[in-house]
Amino acid sequence: MKRILLNFSILLGLVVVSCDNADLSQEQNAKNDNSLMQRQSSMFSYIESTQINNGVDCENNILIFPTWEKYWETIEVLDQMIENDCDSFDATVPNNITDDQYDALADAAGFDEDNVLRKFEEDLAFCSLRRKIESLENDWLDQQGDGQWDINADPDNHFIDDETERTLLSQNAEVIIGSKERGYVYYKFIDDEGNWIEVHNNDTQAISQVSQGNIPTNNPNVVVVTPKRDETGGSACKDRVTNKGYHYGPNNTRVKQIDKLRRETGIGDSKIKAKTKGYKKKNGKWRARRTWITAGINAQINSNPGTCFIKCGQDIEVLKHKEKRRRRVKVKHSIPQYVGIDPERRWLTIKNNSVYALHKQGQILVVNPDFYDNQQ
Repeated sequence: MKRILLNFSILLGLVVVSCDNADLSQEQNAKNDNSLMQRQSSMFSYIESTQINNGVDCENNILIFPTWEKYWETIEVLDQMIENDCDSFDATVPNNITDDQYDALADAAGFDEDNVLRKFEEDLAFCSLRRKIESLENDWLDQQGDGQWDINADPDNHFIDDETERTLLSQNAEVIIGSKERGYVYYKFIDDEGNWIEVHNNDTQAISQVSQGNIPTNNPNVVVVTPKRDETGGSACKDRVTNKGYHYGPNNTRVKQIDKLRRETGIGDSKIKAKTKGYKKKNGKWRARRTWITAGINAQINSNPGTCFIKCGQDIEVLKHKEKRRRRVKVKHSIPQYVGIDPERRWLTIKNNSVYALHKQGQILVVNPDFYDNQQ
């Protein structure tokens, strides 16, 4: 069957790239048809899935959201649905059981912490970035021994590091934003710097090229966007941090530490996040498995709550803590990009010894690094 090419129209005319208004005005599309829609989500009525020529062979290989606000809102709602689903199962589990006993009960009940995400993908017949990375990661873990792991080779260390967000993106980290009334724009995230590519004016050939890594030159429909980077507000502050590492635990276990601080981009708020992922070797193979793990954003253990600074000025408390029997746990704190009638851009910054991450496995393996320099 021939692959269905994306067929949509957006605003004709001059395109001005601005991170202050990522959803460009597209009123001239009022007569646009609804050919994008192939399947509508039963979980979120505003989400649709369709197929474009992006080299990914499945029923629907990209999702459509009406606005960026709805895109980010969906991540928050899915995260809460996951927590509710996990908490409901945990309420049926006896206290003080082992991880193996917990796994046996989960298998018998058909419970998995990714059930919500899988249901979302199946509902839209969508092949997501999450599903692709999960498969690649398992293949990679099959080759890992008990020595050091190469963090640069781990497929899970994709620049889109959040599993819930991966569920909304195509295998090429793509999404479509728009509506029948306002038109549609194709977006592809391209790196950990927060840059992306847009394709406008129903240029299906350019979409196919960009989706597969070829950026057309001298094509006015293709726009590479680099978000504004103002000064942080002071030399003592950082507004961008990535700390990652593996840490060995007892009894064939280990955890992965992921700590990130990111600026606002124009389509996403500034955010600080800590994520802990647990691994266990079983039957000779390493896998991301359920263990008691903790993720936190705080100050040093037994000290005051952690503090970030808005543009290296106003301080803001960012204390977060979560301890669960999971494959992964995450905590995050974000601030709106704009506040007020005449807003200025806002973002989080950190100073040396102002805020620490916390990663634990049980009560034995404890990692408590400073976000600023990754030193404990």
